[in-house]
Amino acid sequence: MFPVIDWSLVSLEVMMSVILVSLVAVDIALPKNTNKDWIGIFSFIALFGLIIFWFTQGNVTGITFSGMFVMDSLAWFFKGIFLVTMVFVFAMTQEFFKTLGERRNEFYLLLWLALIGMCLVASSADFLMMFISIEILTISLYVMTAYLKSDKLSIEAGMKYLILGALASGFFLYGISFIYGATHSTHFVDIQYFVSTHPMTPMTLFALVLIFAAVGFKIAAVPFHMWVPDVYQGAPTPVTALLSVGSKAAGFIVLIRLFFGVFGAWHIQWGLALAILSAITMTYGNLVAMFQTNIKRLLGYSSISHAGYLLMGAAAGTALGATGINFYLLGYMFTNLAAFLVIIVFSIATKSDEIADYAGLVQRSGLLACTMLLALVSLAGMPPLAGFFGKFTLLMAVIKSGYTWLALIAGVNIVISLYYYLMVIKRIYVDPPRSTSPIPVSVSMQLLLAIAIIGIIVIGIFQGPFLDAAMTAAVKGIFLTT
Repeated sequence: MFPVIDWSLVSLEVMMSVILVSLVAVDIALPKNTNKDWIGIFSFIALFGLIIFWFTQGNVTGITFSGMFVMDSLAWFFKGIFLVTMVFVFAMTQEFFKTLGERRNEFYLLLWLALIGMCLVASSADFLMMFISIEILTISLYVMTAYLKSDKLSIEAGMKYLILGALASGFFLYGISFIYGATHSTHFVDIQYFVSTHPMTPMTLFALVLIFAAVGFKIAAVPFHMWVPDVYQGAPTPVTALLSVGSKAAGFIVLIRLFFGVFGAWHIQWGLALAILSAITMTYGNLVAMFQTNIKRLLGYSSISHAGYLLMGAAAGTALGATGINFYLLGYMFTNLAAFLVIIVFSIATKSDEIADYAGLVQRSGLLACTMLLALVSLAGMPPLAGFFGKFTLLMAVIKSGYTWLALIAGVNIVISLYYYLMVIKRIYVDPPRSTSPIPVSVSMQLLLAIAIIGIIVIGIFQGPFLDAAMTAAVKGIFLTT
């Protein structure tokens, strides 16, 4: 007898899949000489429709597909982050790939596949479902990273990402096999019950190490960060933006789902290890970022340091820690996407991603200079912007959990990060420009830059509703035990 499926729980993913299949079918059916930029336009319309539908799903909860798919407040929260991120990434793609002609259409389809993968990751309630979802996301990212096949940096980035990503997938599968051997199940509900009634053994500890290694690859935590600088620099900038926000958020929902929920009863055994890893990650990322001359590599190492900050919430292992992760990622989304919007517009005009070429940007485009200023200051954690309250929440979480030393290390790292962020700001506002020609910004880019700026400021000043949403996601997730 076939299990009963509650299609209302998977309706968002079904709609995305229908859109993707329809786009593929119509793209194949249309003559090759047809102007196919309609794919990008239709994608925008569909994304906004999906966001409206997502709003209506806020109170929908349950588990279906024989316990493999979960829809709860945590999944709903992260799916919103993924959808908003994709609006920005689709716009970046349209701007960045104008010179690629029809090859842009296949890129749009890969973005839809990545979106489906991220949303499925958010709703995974079974290890096999989670693995398949991560692979759907990752395989599409492999292809998009190496999409500029005439660019040797893009090809190199794709190869490095593929090789290390395959290794991470192997770790994940190997860890799942040990968990299955101990619990005789891949369902989260069964494993969580086992964890709550059994002590950790060497075999389950080894499984957790392997699983965390795979998750560490997704979130770019040391020592699983090796791919980040080269991939961030070589990949097309829209892909870099997606990696820095969407892929990282997908990694952290896996971390929350597993280490706050499924394995939450064992937190006392691995909390200190995560705290040490957090300190190492943020320190390494900030120290190496100080010496970067390429803006995308700088943001790559910055992304590593922010993974360290986010790991503070995981080390805390409390509801406040999970809330801090959720709220931080929400602000980080607008902050990082704002920076990458500026990078795309600037690189199209100047054909350069070197920080030195940003000299005097304020004289060439006040909007770009202002956006980059707000983005970098927010990344540094300066009040009253979104980045400040994200860091403040995480610091409070680790202090209340007894990791005062970790909060002190984070404070030192925030000061270090101020140095290299302010050096970029100095280039933009103080140094004389290398060219005086103004940088054109299209209307669509102006609109997105304005939305990003509003997001950075509003989340920072009026943090109450957003913090409440982050907290609801953290305490009402079906598997969470915080």
